[in-house]
Amino acid sequence: MSWIRKRSLSTRILHALLLSLVVALFAFFCPTPWALEAPGPFYATRGLVHIGGAETYESRGRFVLLTVVSEPASLLYCLYSFFDPAARLVPRSRPEPQAQAGDAWQMHLSQSVATNIALAYVMDQQPEFVKGLRVLQVMPGSPNQGLKPGDRVENLDGQPLHHVYDLGEILSKHKAGDSLEARLQRGPKEMAVPLKVWQNGPRKMIGAHFAPALGSPERPFSVQIDSEKVGGASGGLVFCLEIIDRLTPGDLTRGRVVAATGTLDLRGHIGAIEGIRYKLVGAQRAGAQLFLCPKANLPDLQGIDSPIPVVGVSNLEEAIAALQK
Repeated sequence: MSWIRKRSLSTRILHALLLSLVVALFAFFCPTPWALEAPGPFYATRGLVHIGGAETYESRGRFVLLTVVSEPASLLYCLYSFFDPAARLVPRSRPEPQAQAGDAWQMHLSQSVATNIALAYVMDQQPEFVKGLRVLQVMPGSPNQGLKPGDRVENLDGQPLHHVYDLGEILSKHKAGDSLEARLQRGPKEMAVPLKVWQNGPRKMIGAHFAPALGSPERPFSVQIDSEKVGGASGGLVFCLEIIDRLTPGDLTRGRVVAATGTLDLRGHIGAIEGIRYKLVGAQRAGAQLFLCPKANLPDLQGIDSPIPVVGVSNLEEAIAALQK
């Protein structure tokens, strides 16, 4: 070893750094028969959800998206597991090439469902959020062929339109063939046009397919969710709560850091997830003051002494009620 001592100090330091780099690369890439499961990074959903074309409201607190690490463990990951008491090594299962693509698809679907459920809730609580009904398509045979796709009908017969149900209520007071004045916006122009009540079978209608109009043609409403770093469907609940909080006055968080997890279906039901114990640890590390999780996962948390309140919820209404307590 005398040849090492003959080298200059700077040379020995350089050799030590190079050796450390080689060892680190070997440890990072060297495979093992194990997989690592551990609490993953967490993200404030405020920075992931972008809403345009509508008035939004700020909150004093924030919602947190939790993740779980579950991937093949290299030597470096095995070493990491000794320093994280919440991490564990499990036998590595056969790799599934489509797993990552499936997780991305589930996350995309989850975001779409979360957005639709959130908007349905907001429109139910705040009908004024909808600025009329937008024409999607005029039906064949309709007497109102003067309507064009994209038209925004703001009121009919002097009554504002916030929901397609409003059309049925207005038309039920008139007979087929009656002419009703409608105020609509077509591009930058506002105009008054007569629309006839059309008797199509047993139903009275205008003869067009409508959707709630959110935003304006110049500034269309949009919800975009950035989640390139996470996969799976367990973010449905927290994304839905974030959208509702941003679009409604008040503060759902009530100034707290709220961690939430759970799948969400089109009826607003919250489903169980995997890795709930890791997500509870992740909530604690995120500084959460409340942890909302699927009620179906509560048995998995039995025997755990959590320093933060854990509330199990089975649907969106229960989640919102828990936040408002």
